[in-house]
Amino acid sequence: MESEILWVGNESWGCGGSMRPEYYADLYRRYSTYCRNYDGNHLFKIASGASDYDYDWTEILMKNVGHRMAGISLHYYTVMGWSGSKGSATQFTDDDYYWTMGKCLEIEQVLKKHMAIMDKYDPKKQIGLMVDEWGTWWDEEPGTIRGHLYQQNTLRDAFVASLTLDVFHKYTDRIKMTNIAQIANVLQSMILTKDDKMVLTPTYHVFEMYKVHQDATYLPLELNCERKIVRDDRIVPMVSATASRDANGLIHISLSNVDLQESQDIELNLGEVKAKSVTGRILTADNIGDYNSFEKPDVVAPKEFSGAKVNKGSLKVTLPAKSIVVLEVK
Repeated sequence: MESEILWVGNESWGCGGSMRPEYYADLYRRYSTYCRNYDGNHLFKIASGASDYDYDWTEILMKNVGHRMAGISLHYYTVMGWSGSKGSATQFTDDDYYWTMGKCLEIEQVLKKHMAIMDKYDPKKQIGLMVDEWGTWWDEEPGTIRGHLYQQNTLRDAFVASLTLDVFHKYTDRIKMTNIAQIANVLQSMILTKDDKMVLTPTYHVFEMYKVHQDATYLPLELNCERKIVRDDRIVPMVSATASRDANGLIHISLSNVDLQESQDIELNLGEVKAKSVTGRILTADNIGDYNSFEKPDVVAPKEFSGAKVNKGSLKVTLPAKSIVVLEVK
């Protein structure tokens, strides 16, 4: 049986109709009734879910729509403010950078609160949480078409991608889809184009490096590290990590050192894993504000990493400042 995804509305709380959750729930029930399965196709129906911290929206949809939906969406943007300037994508202070890390990591608490509501009505976790819009949102690049949301993409954005993916990886029992906004030329995109030219962004490289976790088994990982209190009293761990084992038995570990100045020495106890070797790739740059342009497309690109060693059941890694590393342990 083939499945086809069907979104019943989008951002119905805002630009999709400025609806109340009770009204949208009734509309969903009406329109989804005749969205039926034909010719062996199965519709995976997704309800228009909440924005960020609107837990009441999730509560009412779970109560009034329930298992008529296969998934419920959630939108979360790392943005400095919705009124006035959102800040430059490329010109920012170290303080702005650390605040951005704190804001992007706040998604975990948001997810946990929405998932707790879902667990109350759906303890068997049959309804998927679909984080179908997330990423950074900065001011449009000067000289670009107004309203088209074209923004550059620096190493800072790459960290937002890596840290957010690490969070998502913890909750795959409930989270079934995560879609960064967007793929090309808009917001935190994977590629930028101009006429016949195309450039890969730092965010693209994070996704390419992290693809080793796809269709693999999540491996829980405990991490103790230094933390930094940033603007608005957000607490940011200096290291983020996640791990998985693929179908061939290879273990992949992703590590991000958020610290702009200091390297981090990491030691992982591999337990029963009898590892013999480790290889890796690293994504970093001279400056956190570095980005890839059409004139210089490889300023931020993965390189071979040799700062990890396996020795007597442990993995020792030296993470350079402001670096994202993905290791393969054999």
